[in-house]
Amino acid sequence: APRRAYARNNPRICYLVSDMQGGFLEKAISKEAADRPKSTVPKGKKEWDDRTIDTTVSVLVEILNERGGLAKNDLERRCRSGTGVKEFKGKCCGAPDEPVPMSEQDIAYRLIQEYTRPAALRDSVGPIMDWASEIFGNVKRKGEATGQKMDAETEISVLRDVIKECIIRHVLKQINSENSGTQAFGSHDAGLLATPQGYTAGDLDSFSADVISGLMTRGFGVQDNFIDDDTVRDVYNELEMIDYEGKLTEVQQQKMTGYRTDRICWVNYEGLDREKQPGLMQLFKKMISIPFELNKKCSLYLQATASFQLAAYPKKGFYKKHVDGGYEDLNNGRKITAVFYVNKDWDSSDGGQLRMYKRRPNPFELEKSAAPSQEAKEDTAEEDIDPEGGRLVLFRSRDMPHEVLSCKKKRYAISLWMMGPAGPGDQPGSHHTST
Repeated sequence: APRRAYARNNPRICYLVSDMQGGFLEKAISKEAADRPKSTVPKGKKEWDDRTIDTTVSVLVEILNERGGLAKNDLERRCRSGTGVKEFKGKCCGAPDEPVPMSEQDIAYRLIQEYTRPAALRDSVGPIMDWASEIFGNVKRKGEATGQKMDAETEISVLRDVIKECIIRHVLKQINSENSGTQAFGSHDAGLLATPQGYTAGDLDSFSADVISGLMTRGFGVQDNFIDDDTVRDVYNELEMIDYEGKLTEVQQQKMTGYRTDRICWVNYEGLDREKQPGLMQLFKKMISIPFELNKKCSLYLQATASFQLAAYPKKGFYKKHVDGGYEDLNNGRKITAVFYVNKDWDSSDGGQLRMYKRRPNPFELEKSAAPSQEAKEDTAEEDIDPEGGRLVLFRSRDMPHEVLSCKKKRYAISLWMMGPAGPGDQPGSHHTST
């Protein structure tokens, strides 16, 4: 009933539906467009006049803000749970269970506000409505093929949902693109460099010579007993409480495509509860030292960071093969990944291994190699690492394909991504010290 009332009371939506039925806004090409100087428009496309664009922008704004801003709230939820934007605040560890949407004025808030302004939506009208037209047409054709023809009110309702989804996905794509570019640019910022001489909270000696050597040669290293057993137990219990309180959320767009099934949240060191989360505080404090130690021993030019991802994999949970970073257009700034495990009494038969694949040659190695360029080969699995409590894995974010194998019981992981420029420490024969 509410949707029908919405359709009857919103002639702009009816206007769009009727034009879609006649050939996607073809009827809306007014005399204004015809009077303009001719411009080059791709074959099969129509040039929109200002009235059509303004009307469509009004519809997009209505859809984003209707029902108390449900669409915009959905956009924020997906944005915060799926992108890992550097300054995003975690929805846990002292934050309210249900914070007021759009109230956290961090980079997530600013980007969402920026890309949902009418002026920004005006620039996005074309791709959003082209996409909506394609999806809407497919839905209609599939329904008609099975004898399910929609009446006018149903068409308006379906179109409204299609447009809402297209707005959210388009804005997410813009935010992810800008955030990746910002982080890639920021990874060169010397002001954020983790300078070893400036670290005074303890000794920079958490990793063995084998771990450092493995990171610089094979692309990954495994450090057992990174923290003591008592702290591991504390962290496990604190993660269980965070999980029990429902603070971890699914990455919906990736779950829907069957890519991953874990639940996550982002947490800053400053956001921890000193009384309720002493284990996490001790762990985070030690992990914060990692880029300082790696810069001391490997000259990687990593930046300091205190933003962590907490993840819980349910029984049968997994995360398919992927790479955390990349080069050039795929550069999101990530250079080194650190993953810490707290899982009690984990056995290989429990599954959930972190499968590391053979390190891929980076552009610096390919450039230095005298061999002619060859087509990319299938990645070869190199090692399956059990997620045992107290174990920390380091690997090169840009070079190392990896996946999380299906687990037979709940599995927790804490990840820290260290930003840094591509180049230093990436070339063949890069200098490093073992101590």
